[in-house]
Amino acid sequence: MTTRLAHRRRSFGVLAVSGADREAFLQGQLTQDARGLREGGARRMAGLTPKGKLLYFGWLVGERDRSLLLVPASATDAARVHLARFAVFQKVSVEDATPAYAAWGLYGPAAELPRPDGAVPLPAEGEMSGGWLSPASEAGRIEAALAAACSREMPEAEAEVLRVEAGRPRFGVDADGANLPDEIGLDDAISTSKGCYVGQEVVARLRTYGQVSRRLAGFRLEGGAAAGAVFPNPEKPSHELARITSAADSARFGRIGIGMAARDVEEGRALSGPGGIAARVVALPFS
Repeated sequence: MTTRLAHRRRSFGVLAVSGADREAFLQGQLTQDARGLREGGARRMAGLTPKGKLLYFGWLVGERDRSLLLVPASATDAARVHLARFAVFQKVSVEDATPAYAAWGLYGPAAELPRPDGAVPLPAEGEMSGGWLSPASEAGRIEAALAAACSREMPEAEAEVLRVEAGRPRFGVDADGANLPDEIGLDDAISTSKGCYVGQEVVARLRTYGQVSRRLAGFRLEGGAAAGAVFPNPEKPSHELARITSAADSARFGRIGIGMAARDVEEGRALSGPGGIAARVVALPFS
């Protein structure tokens, strides 16, 4: 397969945060530093529960008079309710603005694409070399600009293979509210220099005094292993050594998957499970 220049619509939930206190409010809610974000700027971020578990992860995008949170579509309602609860006593409003925006992921030499007026650039992420966010009213013009640049539309099945190859976790599939951010490699979403935010104590304590008990890993799959496969610990059958959450048939790497592996399951280890399924743990991204 080739990814010389390609694109695909992305499905984000978009929460618009406005009001005089929005910067201070977001500073207390997000793992990322919300201060000084310029109009059109984007920073990786996550929102956590007081116990440090994920509510969502995505992008913080600056606008002239408000800030946007691009979150997984499946987490939009929960994120809005959570933020609105904390915003009650501040000069802040939180609105679901999803219908007003459109987003694209770009593959290949995205830097060579002339950016259409009104489109905000999104940074590279996993298999994507960049992206654009624009008002939904401009979607037709953006699509025309992509066509003029000879960018092809990336089919869903091909995009999924590239996602797995890159080891990019999808919320609701490879990560959910049971995960800590460090379990899925969200280092670039966490500021180590900002002040307090919801869940910070847990994140800081783990990084100072301990380690997470599991982490996102890659797997070379054999014996019919597929998404959903579980590899129990033979010494403690009620405990998992690993679980496959996404799988794909890669032209470059064969049958592969990503999922969670216990901390002490080292790279290169061969795993076996019920029914003859097997996998070997490897580093991400696949290479």
